[in-house]
Amino acid sequence: MTESTVPPTDAETDVLIAGAGPVGLVLAIELARRGVAVRIVDTLPSPTTESRAIVVHSRSLDHVEMLGSLPALLEKSRVARGMAMHDGDTTVAEVSFEGIRAVHPFSAAIAQTDTESLLAERLQQLGVSVERSTALSGFAQDADGVDAELTGADGRTRRLRARYLVGTDGARSTVRHGMGQRLEGSFAGEDFLLGDVEGEHHYDDSQFHTFFSPGTGTGLLFPLLGERVRVFAQLEPGIDPDRPVTVEWLQQALDERGIRLRIHEAHWLTRVTLKHGQVPRYRDGRVFLAGDAAHIHSPAGGLGMNTGMQDATNLGWKLAQALRAGDTAGLLDSYHAERHPVAADVISFTTRLSAAGTLTNPVAQHARNVLMHLGLGIPAVAEKMVDRVEQQNVAYRRSPIVGGQGGVLKPGDYLHLADTVVAEALARHPGHLAILLPGRNSASPAPLPNWIEELAVSERDADALRRSAGLPHGGLVIVRPDGYVGHIDADPAAGLRDYARRLSAVGGEEAAFQHAIG
Repeated sequence: MTESTVPPTDAETDVLIAGAGPVGLVLAIELARRGVAVRIVDTLPSPTTESRAIVVHSRSLDHVEMLGSLPALLEKSRVARGMAMHDGDTTVAEVSFEGIRAVHPFSAAIAQTDTESLLAERLQQLGVSVERSTALSGFAQDADGVDAELTGADGRTRRLRARYLVGTDGARSTVRHGMGQRLEGSFAGEDFLLGDVEGEHHYDDSQFHTFFSPGTGTGLLFPLLGERVRVFAQLEPGIDPDRPVTVEWLQQALDERGIRLRIHEAHWLTRVTLKHGQVPRYRDGRVFLAGDAAHIHSPAGGLGMNTGMQDATNLGWKLAQALRAGDTAGLLDSYHAERHPVAADVISFTTRLSAAGTLTNPVAQHARNVLMHLGLGIPAVAEKMVDRVEQQNVAYRRSPIVGGQGGVLKPGDYLHLADTVVAEALARHPGHLAILLPGRNSASPAPLPNWIEELAVSERDADALRRSAGLPHGGLVIVRPDGYVGHIDADPAAGLRDYARRLSAVGGEEAAFQHAIG
């Protein structure tokens, strides 16, 4: 960045977000609802009309509820309660989402344009608007902040000083490039035709559908509201990259993959090449990456946007806390420590799904179909598969900032309660929650420190939590602002101290941290 060509700083903010897709909008909401000064810029003059991501999975729905946007999202969604795998006209396997242990045991199929619209509306309610036709053209960071160059539609450049910068600017991320990072992984690429269309089909509207194909590529069908559906057709290698995308080509591709859908009208068509990879580091000093800027992978399973939205949920509360309590290295480093393994697992999972769907050997195809039919007929196997698709398997047990012992429920797990929805409590109070479980060895601190709020639970939930958390004689369960368990301890006072110490930097001032955290 050349300072001589840039006017003096015209404004300052706590966090600058580059990219106003679903990931950037979720992050901006998470920050704004915690009182953080945030600016969010996007190069597009208006919201995209391309609805690339169309599934919000169960774990992401928990987080959308914390934002206060779940009713609006579900109103515009087709609820999916299961998925089916097909080989031509044969249904190889079906699994239901409804048996999983989740607050929302389903997915929501909604056009990305609608998702962005309702998130932008929520952000505006918090007093923040997207600054459009504004590109991040360069940045440089120092020990105290980031100097960013912003270029408007008129070509004029101004400088903005921010405490932190987050790149949610997609697969061609300017922020990633400015950090000197590259996506690392498999770069052969997968070529897809995508379309939002209306048409006739006989498939169950309450399910997602995957179609295996003998060598021509996997097909996917996601029912949306009305007669509208999203379809993917994976293309074989070697097709002219300049071939025009037409309804006729998409119809031919669907027919070849055994998808019995007759297109009446196309709302949106495109062709994309997707690769598999992620960056080595999600954080470099005061600069962070999230979403497609940090990781890209196959659309199999519909996990891309969801993984990015959960990046934003994880990072948002940590940035807000660091701004209040001081830049504690351990807390902000935990973003990479927790989220990088999640994306690595998603990349591995979606790569295997794609490979399974494109077997060319008839014997291998038959074996795949038999194994899927038999395996997914076993409840434990089907539940494990659904947990991965719905991202209910995401946990941070190895995180450096969680502690305590636990039982079946471990520190780092997402907390589900029968009668108390944690997401509802975190929507009202976007900080830490303490669940105090009475018992003979669990004298509670009086009062609780001001960085944590007590969450009252029903007696049934308390009994279940004592059993699952390994606290038969009572104790403390700390719930982080993202709904995951931060600490479990039979001694509430000791647990609060230990958790605060973990979140603060080594040698940090615990008293000051406890005053500011939250």
